[in-house]
Parts: sequence; C-alpha cells; structure tokens
Amino acid sequence: MSDYRDDVLVDIEWLKQHLDDAHLRILDVRAGDPRLPFGYRMGHVPGAVALNVGRDFFVYGNGAPRLALADAIAHALARCGIANDTQVVIYDETTEQTAAIAFWVLRYVGHREVKILNGGWMAWSNDSGAVTRDAPKVTPAPYHASLDDATRATAEWIQENAERPDVLLLDARSPGEYAMAHIPGAVNLPYEFSLDPRTQTYKDAATLRAQLERVGAAPGKEIVVYCHIGSRASHLYATLQALGYPRVRNYDGSMADWFELRGLPVE
Repeated sequence: MSDYRDDVLVDIEWLKQHLDDAHLRILDVRAGDPRLPFGYRMGHVPGAVALNVGRDFFVYGNGAPRLALADAIAHALARCGIANDTQVVIYDETTEQTAAIAFWVLRYVGHREVKILNGGWMAWSNDSGAVTRDAPKVTPAPYHASLDDATRATAEWIQENAERPDVLLLDARSPGEYAMAHIPGAVNLPYEFSLDPRTQTYKDAATLRAQLERVGAAPGKEIVVYCHIGSRASHLYATLQALGYPRVRNYDGSMADWFELRGLPVE
C-alpha cells in the first residue's frame, strides 16, 4: 500500500485494527437488495451497513442514471448513521466500480473522511476477516451536503475548458469503444489498467503512474475522467485520487450525456 494516499485507500490490516473505532462507519455497497438471501444478508464485515448506490444516489430517466439531488444523498447518508465528520470506509465485492462511485459521490457532497477498502469483500474473506450476519442498530445522524464542484465536470464545463493546455480528458472505456467515438481531444486508458486481474487489488503505484504519464496524464494537469455513464470513470477518479493527483473531475454524465442526449461532437 506504499505510495498510495491512506486517506483514500486502506488495506485489510488497517480495517481489522480500526473495526471498533466509535467514529467509523463501514458501508457495504455490494450489488443487490440487502433483503435478498445473498451478499450482505449472508455475511458482511462486522458493523457494516448496506447501502444501495443505484437506488440511494441516483435517479433514472432518459435512458441513463442521473445523480440524485444533494438533499436525497444527504438523507441516505444520514439514514446510515453518517454525520459530516464520520470516518467512512466503503467496500464492494472486490475493488469494483460501485465502491468508486460511492467514494466519488461522497467527495462530491463534501465528505472528506472517506476511504475505499483495497480488494473489497473478496480480500477480506480470503484473509480470514471476521464475518457476521447481524445488521447493526443504526441511529440516524444529521448530515448536511456541501457540494464540491471541483470534483465534477459537466458538458458545459468541458466545452468551456477543454482547450486549456492544463486540462486533459481521459476516457476510461475500452479501446474499441474509444475508437468508435470519443470526446474530441480525449486520450484513452481503460479503468481496469489499475487492478491486478488475479487479486482485484491495486497494482504497484509506480506502475500506474508510468501508465498515466504515457498518455499525458501528469499530476500537474486538471484531469476530467469519463466513460459511458460515469461508473468506470468513477473508478479512474478514485485511482487518481489514491495516487495523489490534486485536480480530478468526474464527468458523471459521460458519453450518455455528451453524445446520446446532447448530440455534441465526437471524434
């Protein structure tokens, strides 16, 4: 875990050591309804609360999910017992897109104390981490969203800023999708470049930095990540944050908004 920011990415040993912290809230964001007989209901990290990212953070219409209003997101966090100063650790099945989406949404609503568990549930269970089926009793907490617009890009922002020499558009989709159509000027780096395919944990940080530098993603640039609907882009956003990149924006509307909805130019 060296060379990664510990305020973004934590490992299994860190979580084991902090399980009993009174100020910690663990979010299990594995896909699926927590009432169904798999996933969270069949076993989770002790103290973890289930959160359905798709239901609680997004609304649906016009063929693509859209980020919910800030008050709705704040209500979902409050229901999980999260206050503005709560330390949050998020885990998915592995180090997957859903955890990264939740991480980005929390950063967007102004929550700074949020981390992703490297390797997620698979790493936890493979390392003999404690498991329970008991859902904790949660007291709702007051939560006030304070939007951080520097974490998010819109089509308008891209149109106004894409020509700046310090801005880089980074397409997180597959090379085939990129070749078919992409936002003008964007470079391509598929989101999964960051993960070890065997363990689904992050690769060596130096390796990732070298790959980013090869496509022009230098730490001094303001980097806008996008994909089709923002999920793979969220993963790349979290990767760049973990590596210490200071200026990163997620275009959560991505190609579904840019091309399919707005009909803006592509290459």
